[in-house]
Parts: sequence; C-alpha cells; structure tokens
Amino acid sequence: MPREHLEQAGFDMDAFRKRLAHYMAQEGMNPAKLSKRAGLNARAVTDIQQGRIKSPRVQTVMALENALGLSPGALLGFGPATVSAELQELLHELDEATQQQLLVTLRSLRKT
Repeated sequence: MPREHLEQAGFDMDAFRKRLAHYMAQEGMNPAKLSKRAGLNARAVTDIQQGRIKSPRVQTVMALENALGLSPGALLGFGPATVSAELQELLHELDEATQQQLLVTLRSLRKT
C-alpha cells in the first residue's frame, strides 16, 4: 500500500505550516480562497494551519502548491519556488505512489 500521508516520510508539520503561511501572505490569499482554488474542502487550509490535520496527504500538498503557483516540493522545503511548466506538467501526471517515491527521494537528496 503506498504511503499517502507525509508523516511516514519524516514530515515536519511546523515547517510546512510556516512555509504555507509565507506563500499565502505573498499571494495575498486567505485560507478559504486557497482551499477553493486548490479544490479542497472549504476548511482544509484552516485545519492545516490550526493543527487539526497532523499529516496532509501528498495530493493535498501538491494541490496547495499548484494553487499557489509553486513548484512541486516547495511547501516541503525543496528547491526553488518555481519550475518550468514542462516539469510541473509531468509531475502532475504521476500517480500517488510515484509522487510519494519522488518525495522520499528528494528528501534523501536534501540530506546529503
């Protein structure tokens, strides 16, 4: 079974919330607007910010990054905040299991 929640990959929720708040402020977005733009439940971003969601799903993180115009992995602290449209399109085509493998690989590369 693929790991779909980030806590299973050594996820740092506090750092994630700080990056989310930073990018939201940068884009002038409130939680309700970001949730809607990301195609999530109306309270999803608020629940993340207030700690009711302890470990978001990979799909949720990718939806938030897309809605904020960020590159995949930006909310997790990987790389620059923007990537080419071609790379972003390719990443959105990946299934959930492959997304998780990629996240684990990127995290391991960051540690080296």
